[in-house]
Amino acid sequence: MTGAARVVVIGGGQAGLAAGYYLRRAGLDFVVLDAQTEPGGAWLHGWDSLRLFSPARHSSLPGWPMPPYPGPGYPTAEHVVGYLAAYEKRYELPVRRGETVTAVSRDGDRFQVSTDTGNWFAEAVISATGTWWRPFLPLMPGGFAGRQLHTVDYRGPESSRARTSWWSAAATPVRRSPPTSPARRT
Repeated sequence: MTGAARVVVIGGGQAGLAAGYYLRRAGLDFVVLDAQTEPGGAWLHGWDSLRLFSPARHSSLPGWPMPPYPGPGYPTAEHVVGYLAAYEKRYELPVRRGETVTAVSRDGDRFQVSTDTGNWFAEAVISATGTWWRPFLPLMPGGFAGRQLHTVDYRGPESSRARTSWWSAAATPVRRSPPTSPARRT
């Protein structure tokens, strides 16, 4: 498939949807390319107990407040995923799901965005890919003999029981969710 749009947004998570909202408001021709087959961004891949670290009203995307979480505590990942899916539909954002971007290059006065299904050409590209697909694991000063993991690897407390572990996180939604500190001994 080959296509053209004034703007190509890479990534259909929170940042990509917010960019789409403003592009739609500006009346610009755009497309959002997302590798995932369903809405929800990184929230689809978190652990079972993952929650926002604040009330829903503090995590809204532009134009439409996130509905209050009906249960106790802060919103769950499932609540966030539902909101993101509804947001995408509400604003009729042109998200192409299951289309993985493999490269971005200059082609004269425009960009060529190569995907696993073809090429897109655009005047501008917005990268809204987040941190989930390529987690950064920092080097430990002086080395580290234990197991180093990123929050993308966390599924529950059993993943680090009886081990010395160093956890790295790259996004604010995980700050108050386990693990509770960057380094912990279990």
